[in-house]
Order: sequence, then structure tokens, then C-alpha cells
Amino acid sequence: MSSLAEVSSNQKAPFIVFEGLDGAGTTTQLELLQTWMERTYEQRVYVTREPSNGPIGSLLQLALCQRVQLDAVSLALLFAADRVDHIKSEMKEYLENGITVLCDRYYLSSFAYQLRDMPGGLAWIESINDKAIRPDLTLLIDVPADICMDRIQKSRWKMELFEEPEKLKTIRDNYLMLARHRQSVERIEVIDGNRDPQEVHKEVCDVVKEVLITEPRT
Repeated sequence: MSSLAEVSSNQKAPFIVFEGLDGAGTTTQLELLQTWMERTYEQRVYVTREPSNGPIGSLLQLALCQRVQLDAVSLALLFAADRVDHIKSEMKEYLENGITVLCDRYYLSSFAYQLRDMPGGLAWIESINDKAIRPDLTLLIDVPADICMDRIQKSRWKMELFEEPEKLKTIRDNYLMLARHRQSVERIEVIDGNRDPQEVHKEVCDVVKEVLITEPRT
């Protein structure tokens, strides 16, 4: 089982992550949740994503767009390095200052996307990510791979790395397996994303209420 770091004892706000295939609607749901939290709780919410906008994350974004070629092991190590830098340079300070952090993708993406190509398997991927703090809640927006592929093709003309039907099916299977596998060590909620976005948002809010520290505005 993973030795991923527990949330810092200095943390004063929840750390919530959205996961899912490309095209599953994670970014849409994150933005809806941000708006709902800021309106309902009158508190600042910090939104971020991975790969980050830092120096390592910028290289990874080029790799995902296939403008830079990297082998699977190098890609996995860079994602892990970007994650540590992302935590130290951005997220940790916000959490310790009482600001909720919403992150679009985190280490579960590394596990799901890299598992198919990694000779060392899940244990090795977990080991290189063992400095990552554990989210209070991960929301896995689950949408069938063929529907995600259709959404991707309609939204842009150039496909990114991993955006192939068979790869997406394997990655979705990995996500669902990981959600079951890791339930004993962290909270991962699988949300049916193949619905109207507002229906998905309502379920997301119902789950998020359970981890929020503050009371809603009256």
C-alpha cells in the first residue's frame, strides 16, 4: 500500500481533487464548484491544475501536446517532480492559510495514465509520488471512454498524448480499479459524469459539503 504523505498538520482548509479522463468534464465541474463555494461560503478558493504552470509542468504540457518526445519512465518521473514543486511553491501555503484548494488532476492521474506503460507497475509509480500530500477528497468524474473521445474530437482538431480510444478505455478501467483499491487509505468518490452538467454538479456539492470546515452563509 502507498506511503503517500498525510495532509499536513498545519493545514487549515480542505484539499479537493477532480479526476477523470480527458473529456469527462473535470474542468467544468471544478469551475462550477468554485463558483458555488465562493457564493455559498463567502470564502476564497484557490484553483490549480496538473501539470502545473511551473518550469517542470510547462515541459510536461509540451510533452502532452507531443511537441517534446519523452519515454514513459521520464514522463512519470517528471510528473512526480512537478507535483512536489507544485505542492511546495503553491498549494501548501494556501492550505495552511485556510484557503480551500481545488486541483484539476493530481497523483491518481499518474497512477491511471502511467500504469499501462510502466515496467515497475503501480508500486513503483506510488513510490516516486510518496512526497505528495493526500487530498481530503478526490472526485472521480466517470464517463465512458467512447463518449469522452467524441467530446474531445468535437472540441479540438489535434489529439494529445493518450487520446486514443483503446488507451482511454484502459485508463478508465485503471481509474475505477484504483478507486476501489485505495478506498481504505483515502476518500475517492466516483461520480457519474455522463449526465447533464448541473445534475453532476449537484451530486458534487452534496459530497463536498461533508469535508468543508466552514458553515454556509445564512
